[in-house]
Amino acid sequence: MGNINISLSESAHDQAVSEVRVDGVIDTLTAGELEEVFDSLLKRKRCNVVVDLAGVDYISSAGWGIFISHIKDVRTQGGDIKLASMIPDVYEIFELLEFNNVLQTFGSVDEAIDSFGVSPTSSDEKKKRS
Repeated sequence: MGNINISLSESAHDQAVSEVRVDGVIDTLTAGELEEVFDSLLKRKRCNVVVDLAGVDYISSAGWGIFISHIKDVRTQGGDIKLASMIPDVYEIFELLEFNNVLQTFGSVDEAIDSFGVSPTSSDEKKKRS
């Protein structure tokens, strides 16, 4: 194990949401890289986060711990972490650990982004409409 690739982008569809795409495995060796991404987002007050897990084959307890340990800080700042596109094997463990009581999951990144209910229009456009 130990291979991970993480990419971060502000959603093309909604600038208020940060998308974190993870590919590989999230385990003891790689969890620190994911934690650095969350720490960076929190420092920049980017608290609406969608994590695209379509390319993740395995998440260890250390990996799940990253999501659980950051959810309180993110929610304290008015945001949330939403997981998207988990493969069945990963989702099965997610449910077994009962993390579905703590974190929301979605079948696609778009569904997760839409669930934030944040308008994709810029603040300048909103001002013009007022």
